[in-house]
Amino acid sequence: MSLKEKLIEKLKGRIPSQLLPLLPSRYPIIGNVALIRLKEQLLKYEKEIGEAVLEVLNVRAVWRFAGKTEGVIRTPRIIHLAGDPNPIVIHKELGTLFKLDISKLLFSPGNAGEREKLTKIISKDDVVLDLFCCCGNLSMPVAVNVKPKIIVGVEINPLAFKYLLETIRLNKVSHIFMPINIDNHYWSEENFATQVLLGFLPRPDEEQLRIGIRSILWDGGTLHYHVALREEELMEEREYLMKTVKREGYKIINMSIEKIKGIAPRINHYVFRIKLRRSKI
Repeated sequence: MSLKEKLIEKLKGRIPSQLLPLLPSRYPIIGNVALIRLKEQLLKYEKEIGEAVLEVLNVRAVWRFAGKTEGVIRTPRIIHLAGDPNPIVIHKELGTLFKLDISKLLFSPGNAGEREKLTKIISKDDVVLDLFCCCGNLSMPVAVNVKPKIIVGVEINPLAFKYLLETIRLNKVSHIFMPINIDNHYWSEENFATQVLLGFLPRPDEEQLRIGIRSILWDGGTLHYHVALREEELMEEREYLMKTVKREGYKIINMSIEKIKGIAPRINHYVFRIKLRRSKI
């Protein structure tokens, strides 16, 4: 029996039968907390649904997504439905521990595939710059599993930075992970990284992109540029990236586009992996 079928069985007689097919079939879990999305028709019964999910999944708590992530510091909008209301969790993935407050910090279980892929793309000889570090959402598994020369993690949000420090401590990677609590628009180090992560949706702004490009070692490196787009917008984005790289005095050796996940009707999370080097060294 699927999770949705189990949930329907639990809720028969507790919510109107015509609403049962609208129950979600996916329940992302961070640590031992389930996060659910509910259609508008189900919101009146959110507490009953939360209690049922708590029983079916045997988790510590259930929270509901209540809207889009907001602002530069990426504050999620979620509401506690059932179980322990403490929002602080320790999530384990790829042998890596992440400590965070799920009510105030964004962590996407849907990016697990991208985190794993980065551990295969990045090598122990790399120098990594993560310009949107949060609590190490993309780069911490690289630190734990690959142990590159160094990872520089830049994070503007003081709360995210606090949990980044906790996560570094939990994973015992302080010897290779350098956390910096600044607005990445003020990052000025150039010509030093072989891998640059720009993991911010819906998109990094143009100055952040330029900073990421200039951070790449002149001899060559890879930019991982994340963006939320419709499929028909991909080629326009590709042209924008090509022009920006050229204006910064670099040339593209190779560019690939990979879909990470769907995030809204007709809108997907993509990553552009751009291998580039200085045009004239």
